[in-house]
Amino acid sequence: MYLELIQAITPLLLIFMTEECVDTIFVKFNILDADCLKLIISKGLGYAIVAGSMFVKFPQIVKIYNSSSIAGLSLATFVLETVVVIVTVSYNYAQSLPFSTWGESFFILLQLIILLSQYFHYTSSKVLLLVTPVLIPALTWLLTTLSHQYLTLCLTASIPLMALSKILQIKSNFMNGHTGQLSFVTSLMNFLGCLARLFTVIQEVDDSLILFNSTTVFSLNSIIVLQFLMYWSVVPPKEKSS
Repeated sequence: MYLELIQAITPLLLIFMTEECVDTIFVKFNILDADCLKLIISKGLGYAIVAGSMFVKFPQIVKIYNSSSIAGLSLATFVLETVVVIVTVSYNYAQSLPFSTWGESFFILLQLIILLSQYFHYTSSKVLLLVTPVLIPALTWLLTTLSHQYLTLCLTASIPLMALSKILQIKSNFMNGHTGQLSFVTSLMNFLGCLARLFTVIQEVDDSLILFNSTTVFSLNSIIVLQFLMYWSVVPPKEKSS
């Protein structure tokens, strides 16, 4: 009876573990198996990252809306991040990889469209405001039609672009002497999400390039969080340009 129940719920259990771990934990009752526990934690974090990504940029969106200002925000940072996420979504979709391993990029892309639209709205760039919601989805779909070779090349090139996008924001913060309208909640969620993703990469992915990318992004997000602590008491001026 028990084994029949386990067999019935195995498809659900396989979301978080392998068949070997199902056998180890639920048949052999070795619930403290280190490898299986690490895998379960890693899978759980992976799905949590995807769920959290649905709202990760919303504090930033709300802060810009409430202040009617984009002071201290770098357009180059938004553009570079958008390009990187477009490549990530296109590559994973074209390769038919599980949505749980890249779903956060899809939701972040939707929110970046909103952020860019806000930026162009508050800088009175009406043409870019109208074009952005159409151009980004179109470009994402277009990239999915490329060959695997070219998509891999694009993905490799996106690593320094992501690093550059963070460096530009860090530089902007240092030069301004404040974090402007940058959202602490969003930055903290990015930091925690990168920390969790770094753990899942170490546990599940045997790829030094991806590990290097995850480590680099985590390190740069750490610096941005530290900048919030440095400039916590500084009140930024309200302005219409970055």
